[in-house]
Amino acid sequence: MERFLIKAAVFLSSAAAALALTSLMLGSDFELKLSGLITATVFFALAQSLLSPLIERQIEKRARAVVGGVGIISTFVALFITATLTSGLTIHGFGTWAAATLLVWLITAIGVWVLPGVFSSERKGRGEGDTKVIDAPGDVTKG
Repeated sequence: MERFLIKAAVFLSSAAAALALTSLMLGSDFELKLSGLITATVFFALAQSLLSPLIERQIEKRARAVVGGVGIISTFVALFITATLTSGLTIHGFGTWAAATLLVWLITAIGVWVLPGVFSSERKGRGEGDTKVIDAPGDVTKG
């Protein structure tokens, strides 16, 4: 249960940071309403976490050469779903869609790599070097 909560906290935090930072960088073409930040973050995080494995399976079956692009593809689809189903996120123009997809993908990737250290710290009673580590999304190991 702790593993799930840490993963959820890391992913929601990185999604919120990605959406907020992208909104600041792209300005009025990427409208993220403060009132819709939580809703947009939850929709985006749910869509991203559900879509990634589905898209990865389909791409592995049909086009192995683009497996590395799964994250970018699922980010675009998750942004599209979030912008369509919520009033908290509006994206204008092809260039903004492309830039937003890349920025959100990059910021969430960095967040998922950096944030586990914030959410999983050394606990009392563990020996030195015996801490929980998250190497990649979905990977919690004892090290």
